[in-house]
Amino acid sequence: MAVKGILFDLGWTLEIPETGDWMATSLFRRYYPKEITDSIDREIWYGALRKASQPLIDHHRMDTCEQEYRQFADFYYTWISEVPGLTITRERAEEISYDRTYNIDNVLPLPQVKETLQTLRERGYKLGILSDNWPSTYYRIEKQGLLPYFDSVMISYMIGVYKPDERIYREALQRLGTKAEETLFIDDTPKYLDAAGRLGIRGILSLARHPEHDGRYPVIHEPKEIPEIIRIYE
Repeated sequence: MAVKGILFDLGWTLEIPETGDWMATSLFRRYYPKEITDSIDREIWYGALRKASQPLIDHHRMDTCEQEYRQFADFYYTWISEVPGLTITRERAEEISYDRTYNIDNVLPLPQVKETLQTLRERGYKLGILSDNWPSTYYRIEKQGLLPYFDSVMISYMIGVYKPDERIYREALQRLGTKAEETLFIDDTPKYLDAAGRLGIRGILSLARHPEHDGRYPVIHEPKEIPEIIRIYE
C-alpha cells in the first residue's frame, strides 16, 4: 500500500541533546562535571538514576511545563542525593530543572531538519510526531519553528504511556488520520519499530546515536536521507 503518512520520533531522529545526554544538561555539568560522575561506581550511579526516574514513569501523564519542572526538580534532587560524595540542595535541583525545562538550547535540531520536512510536505505526505517526551517538547519545537511542518503531534505525556505501549501508536495514527499500512515510523530504537510493525506500520531506523544495526530495517544516518530512502515504499 502506498505511503501517505510518516511518523517521526524526535530524540536521535530529528534532534539531539546539546551535551549528548538528555538529563545531564550544560548547567547540570557545571555542578557535576562528567569526569566526576564518570568516576562513580556505575551500579551506584545508575541505581540512583533508576530510583529518581521511577516517579516519572509512574506519573507520566501531565499537562504543563510547570508540572514537568516540578517533577524534574524532585528527580534531580533524588538522583544526586542517592549518590555518596555528591551533594545537592532543593534550590539547585530547581535551578537545574528549570533550565532543562525552559532552555530550548539544551536540545538541537539535526542538520537540514526543516528542509527535509518541507520536502516531504511538498511531496504530499502527512507528517506527525510520535515521541516519548514531556510538555517542554511541544514548547521547544514551537520555538524552534518545527511545529508548522507537522499535521499531528503525539507525545507520550499527553496520554501517560510510553512506547512500546500499543495505545500510543494507535493514538498517533488516529491523530495523523492514516491507516497503519500506509504509514511509516522513523525511530532510533528497534524495539519501538517492532511494536509499530505489529500494528502494520512500516519502520525506518535512525542511526544518529548508534551506527550498529541488524539489517531488519532500512536505515538513515541523518534526516536529509529520508526523502530518498522512502522512495522504496512508493
